[in-house]
Amino acid sequence: MAPGAILAIGLAGADNAAMSEPAASNRGPHDLGGLPGGPVDRAEHELAFWEFRVDAMVRLLFKCGVLNDFAELRRAIETMGPEAYNELSYYERWAGAVATLLVEKGVVSQDEIDGRMAELKARLEAAR
Repeated sequence: MAPGAILAIGLAGADNAAMSEPAASNRGPHDLGGLPGGPVDRAEHELAFWEFRVDAMVRLLFKCGVLNDFAELRRAIETMGPEAYNELSYYERWAGAVATLLVEKGVVSQDEIDGRMAELKARLEAAR
C-alpha cells in the first residue's frame, strides 16, 4: 500500500456494522478473542525508513506532551474501521492513529493534512 493512502484509510472511522460474522457484535476488528485469527508471522524484518520516522514521531509527541499515554494511540488504532485495520501494517496504523489524534487535539486540521497529502502526491507524480 502506498504510504499516502495510510492517512486516508486510517481516518475512515469505525464501522462495526461492516464487520463479518461472528465478529459483528460490539467488538472492533482488533478483538479476535475466541475467533480464528490465522497464522502469526513472527519473522524479524528490517524496518523501512518511513517506519523509523513514524516511531520517532510518536516518541517526540510523547516527549513534547502532545500524547500522554499509549492508551490514546491504542484507542485511535482500535477505532479504525475494519477495512483500514485489516489492510494496514503495524506502522501504517500508527501513522493513521497519530493523524487522528493530532486532528482531535487541534494540532492540525484535516484540511491541512489533506492539502499536504495532495502536495506530496503531486510531487511524487511529477517525479515519475
